[in-house]
Amino acid sequence: MFRIERHEVPIEIRALRTANVYEIFGRKRIMVDSGMSEASYRELATQGMEFGKIDTIFLTHLHIDHIGSAHRIQQEFGVKVAMHKDDIRRVEEIRESPEDFRDSLLDVMRLNGTPPAIIGEMVKHHSVLDHLDTYIRIEFDTSLEGGEEIAPGIRVIHNPGHSPGSSSLYIREESSIFTGDHILPGITPNISFYDDSTDMLGMYLNSLKETRSLRARTVYPGHREPFMNANARIDQIISHHENRMNEIAGIAQEWKTAYEIAESMKWSRDRTISSMNLLEMNFAIGEAISHLMHMEAEGRVERRLMGGKYQYRALSR
Repeated sequence: MFRIERHEVPIEIRALRTANVYEIFGRKRIMVDSGMSEASYRELATQGMEFGKIDTIFLTHLHIDHIGSAHRIQQEFGVKVAMHKDDIRRVEEIRESPEDFRDSLLDVMRLNGTPPAIIGEMVKHHSVLDHLDTYIRIEFDTSLEGGEEIAPGIRVIHNPGHSPGSSSLYIREESSIFTGDHILPGITPNISFYDDSTDMLGMYLNSLKETRSLRARTVYPGHREPFMNANARIDQIISHHENRMNEIAGIAQEWKTAYEIAESMKWSRDRTISSMNLLEMNFAIGEAISHLMHMEAEGRVERRLMGGKYQYRALSR
């Protein structure tokens, strides 16, 4: 028998505002994610979390709004931290050369037509570099592969897409899954690019289908309220991405860069690229790129290099 406690903590991301941190009480006490910053840590303390009694902090993925307080709890209370090996590898790359990590992502933006002025602002306010100290200080005690039990009755599920190492925790006895940003209610997780060749959206759609096979009854997401019926939400998300690709195909009837396509796409709350802040703009452009990469892999668009920029055009189906 397991007991679950949810802690909602503040994060400094306008579109989300809060994140969820969970405690799973069983034969061991597992903390799922850790919030974003000192504000998240203080809120957890205010809500009465007993950090010294936690056996393991399980991080669903490497994004700052999920790992931000882990290093403090680790260092002050000796709690072990676990994350999937593919995301640990990305953190190690950040540590080894933050500039190379940043520049490789910005090069993809440049190749996909993002204007130099926007790229210049992204360099000044890069989310990884803004929180570099967190990535440098955190240590990983356990490198996960997926499939193992992190505690009795609690299994790790590797579901790449939102990040290379994105993972969930599944409790079969409870038919419950802790998804991080793999499955969210009401909003679709951002699927971006991690390099110039990996089809992250394809990975994500495959992960959704594998998660559907679990038929989980209760979902504990990384943001917003827990909800019931994982499969119904999975079907909605898959449908959303199919609609996105159809929208892109309609826009790309003539050769266009990913940035030009992102300018014409419909975004939530009727936002346009020009009305977004840098983080939101980064998400939007990245989502356009990831969809185009998947559509190219599926033979739905063709790509060419013209004037140092990638251009895409829809193919008839």
